[in-house]
Amino acid sequence: MKTVLLASAALVGLAAPAWAQQPAPPDTTKLRRILTPEAVVTATRATDKTGTAYQNVSRKELQARNFGQDIPYLLDQTPSVVTTSDAGTGVGYTGIRIRGTDGTRINVTLNGVPVNEAESHGVFFVDLPDLASSTQSIQVQRGAGPSTNGAGAFGASLNVETLGLRPKAYAEVNNSAGSFGTWKSTIMAGTGLINGHFSVDARASRVQSDGYVDRASSRLRSLYLTGTYSDEKTLLRALVLTGYETTYQSWYGLADSLLHRNRRYNEAGTDYGQHLPAYKNQTDNYQQDYYQFLISRQLAPALNLSVTPFWTRGGGYYEEYKANQEFEKYGIGGPVYTAAGDTFRTTDVIRRRWLKTDMYGATFALQARPTSGRITEATLGGAVVGYRGQHFDELTWAQRGTFIPETGTRYNDEPNAHKQDINVYGRVNVSLADKLAGFVDLQNRYVRYELYAPDGRPNGAKSQQTTRFTFLNPKFGLTYQLRPSTQLYASLALAQREPTRTDYTDTPAERRPTAEKLFNYELGLRRATEKVQANLNFYYMYYRNQLVLSGRLDDVGNAIHTNVAESYRRGVEAQMTYRPVPALSLTATATASQNKINNYTDYLTDYDQGGEKATTYKETNIAFSPGFTAAYTVEYEALPGLKLATLARYAGRQYLDNTSTKTRSIDPYYVQDLRLRYLWHPQKLGLQDVELAVLVNNVFAAEYMNNGFTYGYVSGGQTQYFNAYYPQAKTNFLASLNLRF
Repeated sequence: MKTVLLASAALVGLAAPAWAQQPAPPDTTKLRRILTPEAVVTATRATDKTGTAYQNVSRKELQARNFGQDIPYLLDQTPSVVTTSDAGTGVGYTGIRIRGTDGTRINVTLNGVPVNEAESHGVFFVDLPDLASSTQSIQVQRGAGPSTNGAGAFGASLNVETLGLRPKAYAEVNNSAGSFGTWKSTIMAGTGLINGHFSVDARASRVQSDGYVDRASSRLRSLYLTGTYSDEKTLLRALVLTGYETTYQSWYGLADSLLHRNRRYNEAGTDYGQHLPAYKNQTDNYQQDYYQFLISRQLAPALNLSVTPFWTRGGGYYEEYKANQEFEKYGIGGPVYTAAGDTFRTTDVIRRRWLKTDMYGATFALQARPTSGRITEATLGGAVVGYRGQHFDELTWAQRGTFIPETGTRYNDEPNAHKQDINVYGRVNVSLADKLAGFVDLQNRYVRYELYAPDGRPNGAKSQQTTRFTFLNPKFGLTYQLRPSTQLYASLALAQREPTRTDYTDTPAERRPTAEKLFNYELGLRRATEKVQANLNFYYMYYRNQLVLSGRLDDVGNAIHTNVAESYRRGVEAQMTYRPVPALSLTATATASQNKINNYTDYLTDYDQGGEKATTYKETNIAFSPGFTAAYTVEYEALPGLKLATLARYAGRQYLDNTSTKTRSIDPYYVQDLRLRYLWHPQKLGLQDVELAVLVNNVFAAEYMNNGFTYGYVSGGQTQYFNAYYPQAKTNFLASLNLRF
């Protein structure tokens, strides 16, 4: 609900464990003579020298799972991940949590350029439909990770790299279809290398789904276009990526009383039952455009500079029907007197709530890789980012009034929000001894944020205000090579971040939140042999002033956050891939964790006595943080080109608030999927590849939920709670036909 809540690059050459290696570029003479995009990754990526927990997800792995579902669902086999879907199918509004941290705390970059929305810190994958088709790899970093660009790196990061160079001309047609009217159509083409230096690549995609939840439809479109010039020392790449979405709202959730009676019911468009039948155009409409220009230059044999100017713009609204609204809120004249003697001081309305954003600036990275001495790599990087956000509301229809403004009249128009985010970081990898290496990473980040928010005056008066933050974020790590196939690592990182827009706008001035601080400790063991790749990682994330749910609600029902003095997450993550024979692959992950708040106070509105009722807990669980998660994939190549796979995921109990109350929680769930893929090479027919695939989701028809919310109050001498959940689809399927020329 974006309107509700609202590259830099460096030359590769870093060693990585076998399980994390990316496919090498084609070994051709032409490619060896030029600097290719495959030889350029973002400078913020972790390596086996940075002592952090991460996983590289290759293009091959992404394509095996790409039937049209959003990026979070393609990553649900990685450690400590829980995914969510408002519509219940993985298409439309989806989300991802890593180690219990939500999307506002997960830093996402696209070729090193920040993607997180500057005010809400959220990432809306619905605005990036079919991004997986244009993705070379994704690095999932758990914990604070190395220094990155943007505000969201407060528990995890997703580092997305778009497609690299394909030396030969190509064309692809990919189509998927399945349950609930789900359909994806993708056309891709590229010129290959022209005159040994130039290439152009393009993609057009359409994704649609009716959703498992009633009326939870999605209509998504996306275009991707890049043009590249490359020679021995220079890489220039212009990228344009645009995504447009229209989704029928399904973010209201389902009351727990309906879970076993009508689990597909959607309250959207009824204004909580006051309008039936549901309003047909209760939709969210948004477009996001990304413009990037990568400039990478090899200044010397061991020195590379990359600069990426960028501009990301977005705009759109959600439309909703609202009943019994007061005239004065919308500038409507009244009251209305009727001949029958009735007096009306309220009216039903249709309104649009708008958000328009511009985020612009440049990232940079200067990377040196000395061929002698103790320093093996040194990077100086950062970003200068500006942001403007426009928030306004329009009236499009009113049922009654003595004077009704014209259609499209703005009844609420806030002054523009502005934000400046400047960060500089330096990182040095050092060889300390024959088998011992270390790294030091130091980032300084300055934030200036100007917004319209409550200022402490009576009656909730607002004004334009400015806040400033300066964060110094150091990181240190060690790696020790126990043997050629085994590595021990440890790291310590400090991360800090500012509150989000709603933390200011929904909180009275006297309870204004402060910045959060995270101390992240990691200790792990990696092993990589021909048949086994394994990683065992221990983590401890200690927070000061973490912002968590307070139990309070704002005037439209959104949860209000509060700082808590002390909280922590600690756990162990295990990951293993085993290939006993070339035709069989087994991959499994598991995380066991504790996620706690010390000395937490929960607040409920007291309608009987006025004010709030407070309840204090000495120690309690952090909301939406399961104590155990697991996933596995078993894939077997039964015949040449024919692969059968079974995939599963499990998440333990998740509490909807911070009171550890079982009646306000999401039950543990286990979901099993099956996949069949057949790859054929009919080159005599003019086709390079033909791939047929079928994915059967939730084969055991589990009735599960993966997200929800709760709110409570005191009335009539009793404490009352309302719980809502997001039911997920039972057994469903997707089938695809992919043609590659």
